[in-house]
Amino acid sequence: KTLLNEAATLRNAAAMRDPTAGKVGKQRDEEDWMLREANRVQTNALQSAKELANDTTYTESLRTSWRPPRHIREMTREQADALRKKWYILSEGDDLPPPIKSFKDMRFPEPILRALATRGIKRPTPIQVQGIPVALMGRDMIGIAFTGSGKTITFSLPLIMLALEEETKLPLSAGEGPCGFILCPSRELARQTYEVMDYYCDALGAAGLPRPRCTLCIGGEDKRAQ
Repeated sequence: KTLLNEAATLRNAAAMRDPTAGKVGKQRDEEDWMLREANRVQTNALQSAKELANDTTYTESLRTSWRPPRHIREMTREQADALRKKWYILSEGDDLPPPIKSFKDMRFPEPILRALATRGIKRPTPIQVQGIPVALMGRDMIGIAFTGSGKTITFSLPLIMLALEEETKLPLSAGEGPCGFILCPSRELARQTYEVMDYYCDALGAAGLPRPRCTLCIGGEDKRAQ
């Protein structure tokens, strides 16, 4: 059989096939694929392809020197759950850090607190109440919250504090770093996130503290500028 004969046979078979059955079969295949992907994402969302291939399992969190104030550390589980209920925070996980309802108790330096106040941010939102302590402690987290609820600050400020700690302990030299990455699904969101990071880094530098350096890298623009 030549390739032309085989192509003609396939066309004839496709013409005789019930279109409804084909559509149902395709939909079933897509649903099966979505279920497999959803199951994979739920169990391996924070692992790379190499880690999955080697069956890598992490048993320790990222080590940080941050600790909440004593009155936060001494909070009972019942008190923490009551605070989450008050702020409508739904959470799952092992050994959850207690929620903290003030930026001051999160132990951000004074320049960060002033920068927050300048933008009218005086108290944390629910995603920040629980999310920032989780990030400051070096724990893995998936956070879900409404648009405009302060998610960017939730992951930006802990990253700035980590970079500040690295720079303070031993200043980074050329070729070292970066201390962290923020990956964004769009250029617009990447620019907004960069502007937030740069604002709070500027606040630290203006107060005489080491200024963490951040940069925006996106596709489709001059690499030399980036």
